[in-house]
Amino acid sequence: MALKDNLKAIKAQLSTEERFIENFIKSERFIKKYKFYLIGLAIVLTLWFAVSFIMQTLKQKGIEEGNALYTQLILEDGDLARAQGLKEKNPNLYAIFLMQKFNSDPQNSQILNAMNALGESSELNPLLQNILALSTGGKSVFLRDYDKILQAYGLLKEGKIEEANVLLSQIKPDSSLGQIAKNFQHYKGITE
Repeated sequence: MALKDNLKAIKAQLSTEERFIENFIKSERFIKKYKFYLIGLAIVLTLWFAVSFIMQTLKQKGIEEGNALYTQLILEDGDLARAQGLKEKNPNLYAIFLMQKFNSDPQNSQILNAMNALGESSELNPLLQNILALSTGGKSVFLRDYDKILQAYGLLKEGKIEEANVLLSQIKPDSSLGQIAKNFQHYKGITE
């Protein structure tokens, strides 16, 4: 009985080794048959990873340089001529820099012209384009409710309450500015 068990164990072991060798031969044939495709795939994947790593590194380096330029301009109260480097590195930060300069000196026509030219740029963030347009007196698509609030405030300051109420009624109550519009609508022009 022990001999039969030993023979069964040996057969099972040989069967397992045969299957292993058979699978090895099949995989070897597959590799030989498709080796050029596999090598090509490996090369393409390696190139893709290398290029994406290089692009990500360059993008990060550009972001860091732009941030450093912006910080330097803010700390040293830089002028527009020195800010051209920032415009090339990061136009969004350049727009923020221009808005900050415009807030401190709203009569400077050079800053206003630069903001108008930048507002038409396609490489600028669309929301930032709208903020630039709004701050230079233009119309904003995304911030139309905010624009209406500002217009209504101006009308309220002039005492044109009915016109301001017409503008404020155009703002939806569920808007983020709905409560402000509602508060302005209750304004009756009473000054003490």
